This record gives sequence, structure tokens and C-alpha cells, in this order.
Amino acid sequence: MSTHTMNTGWLHGRFGTVVLWALLICTESAGQLFTKVAGNQLGQMDFNWQWLGEVARNPGILAAIACYIGAFFVWMLILRRSSLSLAFPLSSLVFVVVLLGSWLGLGEHISPLHWVGVVVIIGGIALLAEGEEN
Repeated sequence: MSTHTMNTGWLHGRFGTVVLWALLICTESAGQLFTKVAGNQLGQMDFNWQWLGEVARNPGILAAIACYIGAFFVWMLILRRSSLSLAFPLSSLVFVVVLLGSWLGLGEHISPLHWVGVVVIIGGIALLAEGEEN
């Protein structure tokens, strides 16, 4: 199989890029949310061997670790095709998804100022994306 043939699959096109970004945002956000839930489940414990054992056996922590490992490999694929100057700011969409997940999934209160922050993040990403096309 030639190099040209390998680079024409769906993963290398625009659709593949969108899929990779969705995977990155979902895995990183899920990792944050799993860590929060696991932290709540573990409660207040002293930092000792028993605590480390509880952390190592907690399903939420294990799920978070799996998410972060997956996100790392997806991030590497994204960086192969994108400039870091655009990719890194785009990764801030994770903040938006974590905020939405904590509001919808964990019932956390989100202040109006946080919602303004979401608008600013999305606006900043739109500006950066527009500048990248020119």
C-alpha cells in the first residue's frame, strides 16, 4: 500500500478531523467529570497508602485514566494535521463541555458570569479560526 493510498482514508479528510476533535473534547471532558465524581466518592481521606489503594480501585479514577490516555493519542493525531497555534485554543472547548456536564450531569450551579465566560471562549475560538483561514 503506497503512502498516497494510506492518506486518502476518511480519517485524513475534513470529516476525520471533526471526528478527532469530537473524540478529544469528549474524552478530556469525561476524564474531568469522572475525576470529580470519584473524588466525591472517595471523600475526605488522609494522603496515605490506604488512600492510594482506594484511588487505584475506584472505577471513576480508572475511567478517567482511560479517558486521558485516549485523549493523549487523539491529541497527537490532531497535532499531526493542525497548527498548535489553532489546536491549543480549540482545545479550550473542553472548558465549555465540562461546565455543561457539571451543570447537567452533576447539578452544579453555574453563575451568569460563567455563562459569559462560555460565550467569550466560543467567540475567541471563532476569531482564531477565522484568522487561520486567511
